[in-house]
Amino acid sequence: MSGLLSRAVDTAVLARLNFVEVHKPAAIDLTPVDPHAFWRESRVADPRRVVVARSWQPFEGPDWRELDLICDSEGPGAHPGSRRLVASAHVRRPAPAASPLIVILHGYAVPVTGYDRWLAWRMRRAGAHTVRMDLPFHLRRAVPGKGSGYGYFSIDPRHVRAVVRQSVEDAAAVVAWARREVTPLVGVVGVSLGGLVATLLATQVPLDSLVAVVPLCDPPASFTGCPPGPMQRYLGMLGEGEGYWGVTRDQARRNLEGALAPLVARNFTPATTSERIWLVQAKHDQIVGPAPVAALAAAWEAELATYAAGHITVMNAPGIARDIRDHALRAQERVEPALQHAG
Repeated sequence: MSGLLSRAVDTAVLARLNFVEVHKPAAIDLTPVDPHAFWRESRVADPRRVVVARSWQPFEGPDWRELDLICDSEGPGAHPGSRRLVASAHVRRPAPAASPLIVILHGYAVPVTGYDRWLAWRMRRAGAHTVRMDLPFHLRRAVPGKGSGYGYFSIDPRHVRAVVRQSVEDAAAVVAWARREVTPLVGVVGVSLGGLVATLLATQVPLDSLVAVVPLCDPPASFTGCPPGPMQRYLGMLGEGEGYWGVTRDQARRNLEGALAPLVARNFTPATTSERIWLVQAKHDQIVGPAPVAALAAAWEAELATYAAGHITVMNAPGIARDIRDHALRAQERVEPALQHAG
């Protein structure tokens, strides 16, 4: 797909995202936050306990069980989805010792789970167990009467930090459940917003594989560098007044680099080793941008793949589904290291 068409698709998606309401409080707090203290105070290292709410036999056959997973969750919002983790697992019993479980984390404002379901099916065809987790404010956890993604982001960095921490805590709880109940080998695949959650999880939790496709791994850079100026003003990012990050892009970025420091993955040395990490940038990405992903790969000394596509069209790039599967399933090559840190 041509660069011009890829950029056009991304611009159209950015325009559509204008209709996903962003929380705009009267006043915001741009106070810098210590990134390491932020995660020490979280529940990532002491995750809440996930339980199976329902189990049945899926179409794969009698050796498989499909599970609805739930868990208490804590973050912004007052609707049921803000207080409960929801995920769907496919688990094979009995399974070979080297079969990994792959957790799949979706992108921002996805209205349906078709692509994630297809990707999970490909993982299972290759011998893996899978979990698809709904992020807060999305899909089965959406605000009643609102679209998927409504309420996740805010002009107030406090809200953004809180809901992203909730997302990472939820993912950590699923990983802990998988290692306790299914297999010591657990990998994570995250796309876009899911890539942000996945990379931050990898900074705190040793994973057996991490695949992050066009991850929102540097929100200050992407939020201030990618949307066109008029769109930024419409969304409340730039302009005069208490509800804005700054008058100019540079000022806004400097403010966010302090206020959102806990959400910038390259501010951390990852708990997941670099040879287990595969990052994907899209050459024509107009939403996250290729530069933040390249900077993260350099900081972490991780493998970086570049596709001649946009943020949206990269998921249809030739061979990428196979590449995602193959890199995620590298976890099964690491039985002994996983057993050591699972114990």
